[in-house]
Amino acid sequence: MGTLLLAVAIFLPALSAVLCYVVRKAIFRNVIVVLSTLIMFAVAGEFISQMSGSGGKLVINVGNVDILGWTIKFLDMALLFYVAYIGVKLRKPLIVVLTALQFVPFFMFDIFQVFGPIKEMESVFVIDYLSLVMILLVSIIGPIITVFAIGYMKEHEHHIGLKKSKQPRFFFILFVFLGAMNALVMTNNLSWMYFFWEVTTLCSFLLISHDGNTESVKNAGRALWINLLGGVAFIFAIILIYKQVGSLSIEDILNSGFTGLLPIGLGLLCFAGFTKSAQFPFQSWLLGAMVAPTPVSALLHSSTMVKAGVYLVVRFAPVFSGHLLGSVVALVGGFTFAAGSAIAISQRNGKRVLAYSTIANLGLIICCAGIGTPIALGAAVLLIIFHAVSKGLLFLCIGTIEHGIGSRDIEDMQGLMKKMPFTTIITVIGMVSMLLPPFGVLITKWLAIEAAVGAPLVLILIILGSAFTVVFWSKWIGIILTMSYKTKYIVEKLTLSMKSALVMLLLAVLGASIGIVPLYNNLIKPYIENIKLAGGPKLSGDSLGLWVQATKNAVNGGFASILFFIIILIIMLTIPYFLNKTKPEKVKPPYLCGLNTDDKKGIEFLSVGDKVENVVVHNYYMLGIFGESKLTLWVNLIAGAIILIMFGVVI
Repeated sequence: MGTLLLAVAIFLPALSAVLCYVVRKAIFRNVIVVLSTLIMFAVAGEFISQMSGSGGKLVINVGNVDILGWTIKFLDMALLFYVAYIGVKLRKPLIVVLTALQFVPFFMFDIFQVFGPIKEMESVFVIDYLSLVMILLVSIIGPIITVFAIGYMKEHEHHIGLKKSKQPRFFFILFVFLGAMNALVMTNNLSWMYFFWEVTTLCSFLLISHDGNTESVKNAGRALWINLLGGVAFIFAIILIYKQVGSLSIEDILNSGFTGLLPIGLGLLCFAGFTKSAQFPFQSWLLGAMVAPTPVSALLHSSTMVKAGVYLVVRFAPVFSGHLLGSVVALVGGFTFAAGSAIAISQRNGKRVLAYSTIANLGLIICCAGIGTPIALGAAVLLIIFHAVSKGLLFLCIGTIEHGIGSRDIEDMQGLMKKMPFTTIITVIGMVSMLLPPFGVLITKWLAIEAAVGAPLVLILIILGSAFTVVFWSKWIGIILTMSYKTKYIVEKLTLSMKSALVMLLLAVLGASIGIVPLYNNLIKPYIENIKLAGGPKLSGDSLGLWVQATKNAVNGGFASILFFIIILIIMLTIPYFLNKTKPEKVKPPYLCGLNTDDKKGIEFLSVGDKVENVVVHNYYMLGIFGESKLTLWVNLIAGAIILIMFGVVI
């Protein structure tokens, strides 16, 4: 059963990709997307069922490992040749050089085996609870976003004036990416992980450049070479780790001692994780990726692909926990969290705010992995979950808003409640879930602060980042909910696919936060209890600190936070009720220094000479303090220095 489940999780998206590319009729392609979504949901549920009776680890043996291994090696070489071709086509020598720097050591190590014969493994696919968390994100959030893309891409192509639809290619790449992500988090072979890692890099390039304009191609090229830089570090890490451990099994690496060449290899893996997760100073590729269609931002750059970077660091965190490498990794993540949150304050473009917020939260996850205590690792995995669902929802919301008002500028979203009430309510809930209790993101920040008590500098960075977070989310929420005195609401029209995707992700956000304790007890706690920190003994339940107290009071897996959500729901239902009960004649228009006009927004007035004037009210962005032009250079230099210190520590 396990082998069949594995095959479906990896090859169903591949089959769906081929079908979406071959089938040119939109209605049939839409059916394929919906059916694939339902099957992937079922696969995710079956993985949960299989894991519950596996004792914390599901080992899946495949048939002829040797044939499969050589197939992956061949595909890996083909992928590198194709990436080099892209570099030549774009006239980017850097891409060609970085590809060569991967191809040569890969060919020497994997094909000619000049560094010693490579031992084949029987258990090439091993799934633990960390893998399960990632599988659930990929197999639930990913398909939901593809459903959203059904309605979105049709409007998007019309908006950019595309004469011939490129949707078959678009959905092909999306599904290839989903299959590669599932394989990446399930494999126990570090070399195979490298191959799937590079597949996600190529998919990212193809999706960012989807629109084909000059800006998208340029930004896609930047994303490609930065991620290739991480790929170079990855392949050299494989060689060094194999020389030290004598195995490419991730399980063997996790159980090895922190000696010899292993610290350097792990430092290189962390570097690869930094590039993929857009940590400073590698954040520019993620910011540039915001030119891609909204489903790309939601899928690759908030909920899944960038999570591959943090997954890599969290996966190997138990090995360097308690060592100086872990402390520096925590500093890299903490600095990114504070710097990303600070620069987000100065942004007016909604997508860039989400991008910097994503970079910041990925930094917090890496920070927790570097701290490496049980509470910190629990917070890291929880934040992977909560950030994925909330940020996936928010990226879809901002794309929907852009289609509705023709702008990503936050200032243009004033009075949005009247124009797009359905989307506005969902957007505000998504933002609140990143900011306030009892939603899970804030709870994980509390855990991170508790875990960082023993590292004062990291603690200060987390506190600063959390404070900056409050500023930019509060400003955005405030302007969206700003209402004019006009009482008429506009009926919002959305396609069924877009509306259903938004609702499903909203339910995921609420469900994850309401069920935070059973989520922790059934997914995160078993993972923590089955790992070793720095080769030490297994953790006991009493080592889980804060969560022991929280779970002792749980009743049937529930948690008192449900009461908070009930109160929030009552307030949300009560406010619109009283607003609708308010009679128009009781609503007093604001005094605008002159006679009010009949404009729809209620922000125009007649001044001297009957001249129509606009009331200008906007947020304060503090560009002189937090502007990109003021901070980017300095934070990049500091982040680069910290990474150099990291390599100085391990060499």
